Amino acid sequence: MERQQDTIGADARVCRHPRVAYRDLEEGGVLLHLESGAYHGVNPTGCAIWELLEGEPRLRDLLARLRARLEDPPPNLQEEVLLFLQGLRERDLVTVREA
Repeated sequence: MERQQDTIGADARVCRHPRVAYRDLEEGGVLLHLESGAYHGVNPTGCAIWELLEGEPRLRDLLARLRARLEDPPPNLQEEVLLFLQGLRERDLVTVREA
C-alpha cells in the first residue's frame, strides 16, 4: 500500500469518508468504517474535531474553531490535531483535498 503524504496544508480541505459512521458515547465516541468493519474510539476532543469536519473545512478554519471551543487549548494544539488527522487519514476515515 502506498503511503499517503504526511503533511496537511493549512488550506487543505479535510473531509469525512462517506462510509464512516459516528456514534457519540458518554466519554468520547466511536467511528465505524462501514467497509472494513473496524471501530476506532475517539476522546472528547476527537469528537469535537469530527463534528467540526462537517462541511469539509479548510485545516486553518478547523483549528480556529477548535481553539474557540476549548476552554484552555494547549500550545501544541496544531501539532496534536495534525497527528490525529493523519491517523484518521491512514485508517481511511478522512480524505484530504489539498488547495
